[in-house]
Amino acid sequence: MTEITKIPCRRCLFEGVDREKIITMIEGYLEALPEEERTPDGLYRERLTVCETCPKLSNGLCSLCGCFVLYRAGKKSSDCPGGKW
Repeated sequence: MTEITKIPCRRCLFEGVDREKIITMIEGYLEALPEEERTPDGLYRERLTVCETCPKLSNGLCSLCGCFVLYRAGKKSSDCPGGKW
């Protein structure tokens, strides 16, 4: 019989990791994006407001796609995998 190995979810991979370090890392990625690829500040806040009220948000991760919503919302060409923005 073949043994099935479970691959841990992204959230589990970050257990024990300092949350502030993750946020700083994401902010660094966003700052490294060329200006034309960044979401304008007002729209970025609107997107995050939608994400904050979404039942698919779990510890800063979207359970539909597994991304960090802070990053996905900050990239202009990204969209919500649930179609909310």
